[in-house]
Amino acid sequence: MLDFLELDAAALGLSGPRLSYQAAGEAGPPVLLLHGIGANSTGWRHIMAGLAARARVFSWNAPGYFLSDPFLAEAPRAEDYADVALAMLDALGVTGPVHLVGSSFGSMLGACFAARHPGRVATLSLFGTSRGQRWKGAEARAAMLAMRAESIREGGVALARTRSAKLVAPDASAAVLAEVRRMVAATDARGLMPAARCTDAVDVVLDFAPRIQAPTLVVTGTRDAVNPPDVAMAVADAITGSVLELPEGLGHLPEIESPDFALNLLQRHMNLGS
Repeated sequence: MLDFLELDAAALGLSGPRLSYQAAGEAGPPVLLLHGIGANSTGWRHIMAGLAARARVFSWNAPGYFLSDPFLAEAPRAEDYADVALAMLDALGVTGPVHLVGSSFGSMLGACFAARHPGRVATLSLFGTSRGQRWKGAEARAAMLAMRAESIREGGVALARTRSAKLVAPDASAAVLAEVRRMVAATDARGLMPAARCTDAVDVVLDFAPRIQAPTLVVTGTRDAVNPPDVAMAVADAITGSVLELPEGLGHLPEIESPDFALNLLQRHMNLGS
């Protein structure tokens, strides 16, 4: 069920105080799920259902996504998103360490959060692992931002029609692709473009990885066309003691393409049992 929190908009640089999220489970350690740049909390529905018996699971909708008020800034920093996530946890009464899981853009934010607030992270899991865009050349970065702007120009439904297939393996089932399209269709430019500009300024390997202390799981499918395995390898190499998983045949969204596999990985990493 979708629910809402009232945050301090002025302190966090938001246009309004509303942050939306979904929750599941009533007992156990807290888990925070952070979605990708063209996604929202619904992308975690399988993982939420699977973890609910053993944990209190919260899946946010980042500023500008799914009824969460956007940032005032056109190019917020990763640290700004991390601070909103921290404010969300505080508002929920979650003051101790959480199991933090991010997908794509959310993995980048998870790395930032873990580096910025190490005492608040029990474990870190990065799916469809993003490094950010700063490590690429200026031409590639400009092309990426231009693609993002064009992709959302006609709205979320057009984005879902043109981009969803790129988020999964080429042989993904029709049911998986339909689920991804429903998720992506909710995306709004007020969420996607600030996130894209944020990503453009980040290099996880240099900015955050050296400061990450939490046990870290890095997961990227071998057929991920958005953040290929070599990106995950670079991030994993930069995080001391991290565990790298490259599931064969999966694309950018293991949590949707193979939820049982993703759930088992997370349960083992979080030591939640099966």
